Amino acid sequence: MDNIHLQCGVTQAIVRPFGAQLISLKAQDGREVIWQGDPSVWADHTPILFPVCGKPKNDEVIIDGVTYPMAKHGFARKVEYAIDKIGDDFVDLVFTDNEETRAQYPFAFALHVIYSLKENGFSCTFLVENRSDRTMPFCVGGHPAFIVPMEDGATYTDYQLVFPCKEEGKNLLCPGGTLIDGHEYLDLIDGRILPLEHNLFDSHDALLFSEFRSRSVDLVNKNSGHGLRFSYPKMEVLAIWSMPHKNADYVCLEPWHGMPGQVIESGKFEDKPFATLLPPGKSFQCGYDVELI
Repeated sequence: MDNIHLQCGVTQAIVRPFGAQLISLKAQDGREVIWQGDPSVWADHTPILFPVCGKPKNDEVIIDGVTYPMAKHGFARKVEYAIDKIGDDFVDLVFTDNEETRAQYPFAFALHVIYSLKENGFSCTFLVENRSDRTMPFCVGGHPAFIVPMEDGATYTDYQLVFPCKEEGKNLLCPGGTLIDGHEYLDLIDGRILPLEHNLFDSHDALLFSEFRSRSVDLVNKNSGHGLRFSYPKMEVLAIWSMPHKNADYVCLEPWHGMPGQVIESGKFEDKPFATLLPPGKSFQCGYDVELI
């Protein structure tokens, strides 16, 4: 299927139906905001995570006593979506279960990914429908990557993440992007500011915050104040990541309603922290918003 072009005022976006990824966003001065997926570094743009977020323990999940294979971040980022609804400034993409997904995840479901443009940004909504006859456990999340630096003449280290609430900085340790094994406390400036540095990801891989009170974060140039505001009001976890040892010009702000596997866990899907247990015939909605500032 061809890429989908959306527009709202001066804001323009391109959505790729394979993986339901937003692959371009331009507003204001026409500069690109979304990482352009350099294959030598990291080829994605804004992957969708479902029905797991992160790496499951032993690359499998246990549902009703049966063990199923499950890859890191699930399967929804590597499938073709259909257009359910579309307008000039929005598209509702949908993916439904098939024989291949049921071999990994034994449920009838529909996963909608809805992109809606605003005058100076966009929203991404996840709508999960349980079309099976039993309670369906799942996790869902986003993995959007933003170009850093965003302004000519700026450097990566000119940027910082600023949270609205003072936070303790508790970071769940996930060595090599695998399983959660302990935690540490990062030293946030004034309890609110995390400066961006490549060596932060070289030493940690992903940062994983599950106890923050903040439900938004500003990614901004500390000199100009320009950047974006990233809001995730109904998402429980915020992951922050850039490919280690690549010094790449991007950072991912990842809102998750779920968690990776833990070194010590039962393996049962319903026991996963922040997993949603969705009754038959019901739906669940969450998502994130981006506003350029």
